[in-house]
Amino acid sequence: MDYDRPLQAENMIEIGIAMHRPSEPKGVIFYNPGGTDAGIVLAWQIALDQTKIFEGLLDHDLLFMDVRGTYSSNPLNVSLDLFQTLFGPYPTTPNEYTVFQEASAIVVQSWIDLSSPPGIIAHVSTREVVNDYEMVRKALGYAKINFLGASYGSFRAQQYAFNFPDQVGHFVLDAVTPHALSLSESALDSIAASNRALERADAYCQSDVQCPFHTQERGSLIKAFHTLVRIAENVSSLESVGVRQTVSAALLEGPSGLPDFLAISLGLHDALSGNFSFFESSTSLTVADVVAMPLECSDQSESGLTFESFNLSLAEGLRHDTSGIGMAFAWQIQLWCSAWPYSFSEKTPLLVQKSMLLVTSDFDDGSPTEWTTFGWRQAPKSGLVVRHGDGHVSFNLADAPSNNLTKSFLRTGILPSTSDDFSVTVYPPGGVREPISDPYQVPFRV
Repeated sequence: MDYDRPLQAENMIEIGIAMHRPSEPKGVIFYNPGGTDAGIVLAWQIALDQTKIFEGLLDHDLLFMDVRGTYSSNPLNVSLDLFQTLFGPYPTTPNEYTVFQEASAIVVQSWIDLSSPPGIIAHVSTREVVNDYEMVRKALGYAKINFLGASYGSFRAQQYAFNFPDQVGHFVLDAVTPHALSLSESALDSIAASNRALERADAYCQSDVQCPFHTQERGSLIKAFHTLVRIAENVSSLESVGVRQTVSAALLEGPSGLPDFLAISLGLHDALSGNFSFFESSTSLTVADVVAMPLECSDQSESGLTFESFNLSLAEGLRHDTSGIGMAFAWQIQLWCSAWPYSFSEKTPLLVQKSMLLVTSDFDDGSPTEWTTFGWRQAPKSGLVVRHGDGHVSFNLADAPSNNLTKSFLRTGILPSTSDDFSVTVYPPGGVREPISDPYQVPFRV
């Protein structure tokens, strides 16, 4: 459990693993589908039973592994009633910031008290997780591993490549969460991504007759959202947060894996007519929804954070907020983790001198495309694939035009040739990325 101590009976945890093993495997692919959004059973079903996203790679060993602290891997636990106290508007005064810290301390103590074995919460960071990967590699006898890291899985993939370069095979980082971004940098990128995502929803309305704003001028959906936020603010700041959170979640991912633009447009139109069902249909919070908090606290906390530094970041971010969503996970995680009592990783760049493939989509509202560009600069021998479209994580979309490039690299380790068309642009190592596509110019396709 604690890699700073000898491995022995009282210092071990269980890690859940599932594998696909062909009769004559041509290699191994470790698959980390994200932060903690899919346990091994769900990942297995998604990958092999539903979307068939691994077609063409089934001659490899495919290994799905729980991140420690989740699902079957000594899962963390917390009081959801206590966790609910962390939801609300961002603090605007030193006193409100102190209240958040006090609530954070109570929630962290709940994680400590309810999780098993005792002390595991202090050992769930990426530092430990990549050592788990290395232990599994050794136990199964692989000389090198190939790795598909999606979303927060890319954060762990880069850490593994940095720590264990001799064991790196073919690594794909899809929808990159990079190392070394500060709170302010991360938040600004998230605000820019939200701006683009809402413009994409508006562009959808211009192109699809099903949208109730289709006959109105460009920007009509954005205006409708701003109107609804103002109405909600007149009720309460908490109501306004709920409206913005609902739209933000729908812009991230809908049932198809892509943003649910039609549901957003219909929901906004109905709400302005008095029907708020779209904003009242959220499901109840579960521990699985929030179990990433301790993992992210260990990785993303920032030393020396005060109300003044937080408020400066907030003010700068909101100054660039044209969407009106005004939310960034970087701010949220810093508040949730403001009373984190354990050590955390310093925000240090990880220069990886291996040939990897980084993949992003222009309008990803979960991992802003700027994050992938930032990570690409820390991997000077790596190629970059930019998919011109929507959705968080390309590989989970069965028909994404970038997937053939991803699969080819996982099989061969050969970077794709430089190219540029309406669906995908490929950059060579050391290239210069062109400006992000205009949200109103990119066609609506996977």
